[in-house]
Amino acid sequence: MLPVSNNSAAMAKFITKMTKADALAPIIALESVVVTGRTYQAYKRGKGDEARERFLEETTGSLVWLCGVAALNELGDKLLGKILRKPGANFDVGTDKVLRRPFDNFMQKVAPKGLNGTQVALLKGAKVLSSILLANLFIGFVVPKINHYITNTVNNNKKDLEAENKPVNEEKASQNPSFKGAINALNVFTNAIENTNTGKLLSTDFGIAGGRMYNARTKEERREIAFRDLGSIYFYMWAQGHVGNLLNLAESGKATRLNPSTASTVDKYLEDYLNAHGGEMSLEDFKKAVIGNKSDVKLPEGIKFESQKVSALGKLFNSEPLQVAKVSELEAIITDSEVLNRIKEMAKLQPDRLGEAVITKQQLIDALNNAEITNPKLLDKAFNEFTGGAHNNEFKFVSNNKLEKLKKEMIEYAETICKESKDGKINNELLKKVKNKNMMYNGINFAAGFAVAALFLSTLIPKIQYYITRRATGVDAFPGTYDYEHKKDMVA
Repeated sequence: MLPVSNNSAAMAKFITKMTKADALAPIIALESVVVTGRTYQAYKRGKGDEARERFLEETTGSLVWLCGVAALNELGDKLLGKILRKPGANFDVGTDKVLRRPFDNFMQKVAPKGLNGTQVALLKGAKVLSSILLANLFIGFVVPKINHYITNTVNNNKKDLEAENKPVNEEKASQNPSFKGAINALNVFTNAIENTNTGKLLSTDFGIAGGRMYNARTKEERREIAFRDLGSIYFYMWAQGHVGNLLNLAESGKATRLNPSTASTVDKYLEDYLNAHGGEMSLEDFKKAVIGNKSDVKLPEGIKFESQKVSALGKLFNSEPLQVAKVSELEAIITDSEVLNRIKEMAKLQPDRLGEAVITKQQLIDALNNAEITNPKLLDKAFNEFTGGAHNNEFKFVSNNKLEKLKKEMIEYAETICKESKDGKINNELLKKVKNKNMMYNGINFAAGFAVAALFLSTLIPKIQYYITRRATGVDAFPGTYDYEHKKDMVA
């Protein structure tokens, strides 16, 4: 039997894996429920024909999206490596301009001869677009044809086969999107498709829905596909997170909560810190040492910051631009050796920018605040676990907003520890209490969000699409095989 601490660590990793942004594990779990639920609902209405088609469509779609796109991207990386004559040509093209520039680092250090940055970016974009196009074609066009063929063969229904081959007399959507945007826009798109599940899903869902609608055998089936596929996107991508946010607001007044795995890392760090100070501290001493007081921090004069250009969306929400300073320039302004050492350690939380160490304005404030919760060693460990080591990989892009969000949640976690102290003391027993409570609420949030998404995707959306067809036609039948034209007398 595993020790309790090992069980707790395993549970923390599991919940983190299931709740982490862009994690595949919860999507795989959700897909298994969706496939089962939709197949069952299909069987209740259309019996074997609809159940078989739904099972094949859902399983192939899940497998291609979960494994196929990644496999095609991996194959594309190998082909790209051969074209560039660089076997390790696995680099990101995302950038925030002033802090992380993996593509520029790649071009500077591993620049392929005879190709400039624009050409390499276009090759990278073509690789990603090809993988998405192949996935869309297979799920949106090949799978429906296979489904129709199997159904026609099983039923030996020549009328269905003829109906399937009839030209659809509708205006087709344009397949020639404009590429007038600059290379930067292409890189943003490429990075989103390669590195986020949201980008992958949205890039395939609209194409797949279009393909399925194009290949629909009746207008009733086309309407059902549109409602089901497009109506499912929210519940696949955002519903679980929104449910968790609402529950967090109800419990703590804040929409976010630190994931259990990072909470365990923070707990271990603070436990060691407490043990080094006798195993217990007063609340005030703990606050001062662990959280500090950023409002008292004053930046030295003369620091030159480079600012990221604020997007239109950022301007709408009055977002602060990302600002960075060169460490080499700070050495001429800041004379305190301990502060300079912390600044240099902070700068290691991201890769050098074209060979030069840089630090964000927020990191500089953290270095001057000198709080344990933003100690570079703790942040490095937390970021490393959270990003799989990508946070300081010179050829990988990690959004600084994502890391700042994690750091903010770590600070709020430390503040929660202080709020939970009822006797004005902080000790290891309190740390464990807060950690376990945090894990419990994360688990509840995940279970609730998963249940809501699974309920809509597996049951309610199919029931609603069936209701719409029943109301429109008066017949509760599978529109893929039902002959509406020759059975009008059965329509209410």
